Amino acid sequence: MKNYTFDIDKIVEFLDQYKDSLSTLYTWDAKIDRLVDLTVLTYSELEELNKKNSYNRGIILKQKVNLKLNEFYKVDQKQFDDLCLWIVKDWGGISAANDSNTIELVGKFLRSGKAKFKRIASVSKVASYMHPDKCIIYDSRVAYSLNWILLSRNAGNCFFPIPSSRNAKIAAFDMNVLIRLNNTEHYSPVDIDNKQFISNRDKSIYISKPDAYFELNKLIKEISVRLWDSEKAKMLYYTEMLLFSIADREVFADITQRSSLRIE
Repeated sequence: MKNYTFDIDKIVEFLDQYKDSLSTLYTWDAKIDRLVDLTVLTYSELEELNKKNSYNRGIILKQKVNLKLNEFYKVDQKQFDDLCLWIVKDWGGISAANDSNTIELVGKFLRSGKAKFKRIASVSKVASYMHPDKCIIYDSRVAYSLNWILLSRNAGNCFFPIPSSRNAKIAAFDMNVLIRLNNTEHYSPVDIDNKQFISNRDKSIYISKPDAYFELNKLIKEISVRLWDSEKAKMLYYTEMLLFSIADREVFADITQRSSLRIE
């Protein structure tokens, strides 16, 4: 495995300016009503959760779903599978995910610790709920924010492959284009007719897809220990939620303020 190096201090310095605002920055609202039928919540708990803001609701869900997910994994495969599908489809918004395929991929990941990058956004959602001290959600916003910090602050020698995204702002300022423009020396047009030209050159600056989730979790754990000075340091989802929250506002603003291009 290639040796990937990161400047943790620079990453933490960037995130530190936003961490105290996480409770207002985080605005992900998921469908949670079905958790009553899944025996994760009671009706009264559901009513109380619906009164809370997105952040507080999200933290409570992380804790309650974690307990039930691990319980079901040991005693009831069907309940476990149904809760995994809720995480991916209802909470995660990946409504088009095929049920049987998703369950199969989650099972393979839990047995081997490895997941195909094509479905990493789905599988990592389950992993983050099940093992919040070891795993985070690997989605486009998290990777987008982290890559921008690495790029703009010169905080690493490589970048994370970014899962596909439907977010218009993220698509408008494509991070892969920004990364490649800043590393044009790796794309000298030798053998440019090779159909694998870009993917071959990307290998010199991107973490390989098979290694990416392992390296992301490892890095987030290092960041979390330095970023948070409380119990939050133990649960990786606080850093993940922060990276997710700043992607299409704070990071987007930083990109537009710091980037310029002149064609010579």
